[in-house]
Amino acid sequence: MKKFIKLNILLLILLLSSLAYSSQKQFNITFVSPGYDDHDFWGIAHNFARAAAKDLGINFKVIYPKEGNRFTYLPALESALTDAIKPDYIIAHFYKTIVVDILELSKKYNTPIFMVNSAISKEEKNDKYLRDKYPNFLGHMFPNEVQAGYLLAQYLIQKQKMNHPNKTINVVGITGHRETSVTHERNEGLRKAAHEENAVVKQIAFTDWSADMAFRLSQRLIFRNDDLHVFWAASDSMSISIKKAILESNKESQIITGGIDWTKDAIRKIKNGKLDASVGGHFTEVGFALVLLYDYMNGKDFYEELGGTIKTEMSLLTNENIDKYYKLLTEQNWEQIDFRKYSKTFNPKIKKYNFSFKTLIENR
Repeated sequence: MKKFIKLNILLLILLLSSLAYSSQKQFNITFVSPGYDDHDFWGIAHNFARAAAKDLGINFKVIYPKEGNRFTYLPALESALTDAIKPDYIIAHFYKTIVVDILELSKKYNTPIFMVNSAISKEEKNDKYLRDKYPNFLGHMFPNEVQAGYLLAQYLIQKQKMNHPNKTINVVGITGHRETSVTHERNEGLRKAAHEENAVVKQIAFTDWSADMAFRLSQRLIFRNDDLHVFWAASDSMSISIKKAILESNKESQIITGGIDWTKDAIRKIKNGKLDASVGGHFTEVGFALVLLYDYMNGKDFYEELGGTIKTEMSLLTNENIDKYYKLLTEQNWEQIDFRKYSKTFNPKIKKYNFSFKTLIENR
């Protein structure tokens, strides 16, 4: 009889828990992305966020601007804000030159907004100012791009110092658009590492982020310089093209390269010894932004712990540590991660958020 009563009590508790969970409002959150699902970086970011939304019970939608640039971004954002199913919250990509326009649109349509990717502009560094001026502005999560450029450059230079002892290591940087803060901050990390390691940065060449342009540039630079040791690339796709130019020039014993983003292709090439390094992990930001917004919706404002400006750290992958992460990063089965473990709503005992990539391995 006692066992029967205990069983009924247990079933009642489970039923009430289920009803409580199912009775929670399902929130609609739209991410206006700068890239499509087939993009090397943004495609991973979208799928990671979709898995997070599924665990948290969020109706999540991705909107894509036609050309994926700042000129088409505002119309796409306004379209999302006026959608038939109006989003409760908007996640927007941080474009330095149109950030005020983005915030004004969220104010116009009275929709709370969270921004991801790219560092906040110097004139808007005070996130309290942004929250005071734009009450709909909730926060901004972005990667430490200086650290990313630094980690990559430091590793490549140190490796070449071992391969070419008693030589000054000469470095060329292949980077992105001149007008983006990502480009300049990653470049800053390169220069910092080169200075610390007494390496020489022969040139930093700007591109449109395309692999084809990186290939052509690296071909010319290899032809003009006999004493290059490192090609530092601001993206994985460019580093893969640079490697192709290195191989075609028969310089693989002299020059090494690596990039930033943790694309699936780059990770496989590191595993196979065809690429030396990649820095990344920032594709998780949209997914973890959903965790913060979910807690915010449920009365737990992340601002109290993190403030409105949240800088995330990237990690370095090389042949030495690739085995630990290889399966997760190549299979990209994000559904195996329990995103509720990151939420203070589901776990009231959590004192501090921990969005490190290491936790992804632990929370599967």
